[in-house]
Amino acid sequence: MSGKKIGLLIGGIAGGLALIGAVVAIVLLLTNKTETYRVIKVMSADGHSYVARGDIKDLEAYEGMALQSGDSVHVDGNSSLILMLDEDKLVYVEQNTDFSIVAEGTAKDSRSRIELTKGALTCEIQNDLSSGSTYEINTPNSTMAVRGTSFRVEVTDVETIRKVIENNAIQPSMLFMSKTLEGAGVQGLNSITRLTITDGKVSLTCHNEKGEVIGSEVLIDENSDILIGGNDKQSSIIEQITGIDPSTFPAITIEIFGDIASGSGKMVISFDDLKAQKEENDQMPHMITFMYGTTVFGTQTVEYGSLPKEPELMPTPKGKWYVDFSLPLKTDTIVYWIPEN
Repeated sequence: MSGKKIGLLIGGIAGGLALIGAVVAIVLLLTNKTETYRVIKVMSADGHSYVARGDIKDLEAYEGMALQSGDSVHVDGNSSLILMLDEDKLVYVEQNTDFSIVAEGTAKDSRSRIELTKGALTCEIQNDLSSGSTYEINTPNSTMAVRGTSFRVEVTDVETIRKVIENNAIQPSMLFMSKTLEGAGVQGLNSITRLTITDGKVSLTCHNEKGEVIGSEVLIDENSDILIGGNDKQSSIIEQITGIDPSTFPAITIEIFGDIASGSGKMVISFDDLKAQKEENDQMPHMITFMYGTTVFGTQTVEYGSLPKEPELMPTPKGKWYVDFSLPLKTDTIVYWIPEN
């Protein structure tokens, strides 16, 4: 074979190898991109919710918005938000909720953590996590870890519960927590976490408000309602109740539970019981409680689906209520006053 033909042959082989290498590189690049990309998407945004991202604050959430790992989110009074992670993890966020979200790893081997500082949210993990994945909710006094389940977590402070109940405001979950605390006779707590497990099991670890672990990890079964109380020195389970009473939740929670029951079915409460509770809620007036810090500024009773009215007086010369008064009231609501300089 002549040198010219050998050169052409070697050149052709080299070109083919280069082409194959380029194709392989593109395939690997696309594969790695798919594996490392974590989706955090806003599926629904009713009312007003705001996202803080680094130095950027007050980005209003909207349907289809993509959130980033590390984002902090605030949900206003009489508002709600639904997020989806990795196409199979739903987070239903209720009013007056503050949280941040961290989503690391890959969609296959994911590490998800929600730091819930105030308010309530329900998580629905439709597929069991892989062995290399984790999913946690962290509150001021406890951490919940799961593999694949549905559960609700609510965080509030004892002083707010006390003031709301003293003023006869209708807040079903706070009333439930108040009665449970009174029955347990526990004193000196700052924060309360209510954990309601509607499907599967949840691993619970208590820690004080400094983050120091207290006691050992406990595995809690479904159909359980648990109260955890803590302060800067201690944290413990105050009460663990078997069975979930729909009447101890606000109307928005019943709607969320109903959506899960009619969808994935991951709900120990029957759809008929949830439907009956919703029908009862729809016939009742709801109460809006106006608060300045932990002080109840006033209350207002509003018929279901009617518009709340802004109080004529203000707690401070400048500020605003964290609620949209043009939205119909469909659940008992606490509205906070935010003063401005």
